[in-house]
Amino acid sequence: MKTNNQKKPKNQIFIICMLFISVSIIFILIILLLVNNKIQPKTYDQNQHNLNSKTDIPQEQENYNIILNKIDKEVDKLTQQQEPTISEKQPPKIKYPPKIYYNRAGTTIHHINEINQDTGKYNKVIHYQPDGKAIKYIAERDQDTMLFIKKNHFYDDGKTIKLITEHNKNKDLLIKETYYNPDRSIKEINEYKDEDTY
Repeated sequence: MKTNNQKKPKNQIFIICMLFISVSIIFILIILLLVNNKIQPKTYDQNQHNLNSKTDIPQEQENYNIILNKIDKEVDKLTQQQEPTISEKQPPKIKYPPKIYYNRAGTTIHHINEINQDTGKYNKVIHYQPDGKAIKYIAERDQDTMLFIKKNHFYDDGKTIKLITEHNKNKDLLIKETYYNPDRSIKEINEYKDEDTY
């Protein structure tokens, strides 16, 4: 019997330890449940929600309309054909590129011949001042006769027109001269009949 009595206290200690561990686990679980309940948002019952929604209908409708407008704008931006970026733009195809002529030294532009892209004929000549930057005059040709029909002469700045001459497209005779002042006001106009010139 002695051995039986010795086992009882060990069994009792074991039971007490297990009971203590069980109680502590239950206590920890209760604390976790309480903390978890504090984190969760409050939920309203159905009746309370219906009462609040009836009073906020205009505000909700306004918010809804604002959101729909924003969505529409974004959809429009995405569906509209966007302007290609500089890297995506293709240079226009030129059948007849302009011909550039340089001075004898090859350092500055003397004149440029522009070519009509439909016919392949010269239609404009741009002559430059000796510096190769400022325009001296621009001469335009008639596409049928290839004679010059108009020349715009510029002052030394290359921007202000000094003289405009107009020619008969069939005979290359001068029919009109318009002189301009440096302030771009008309200085003088001379008109000629075909037989008066040259």
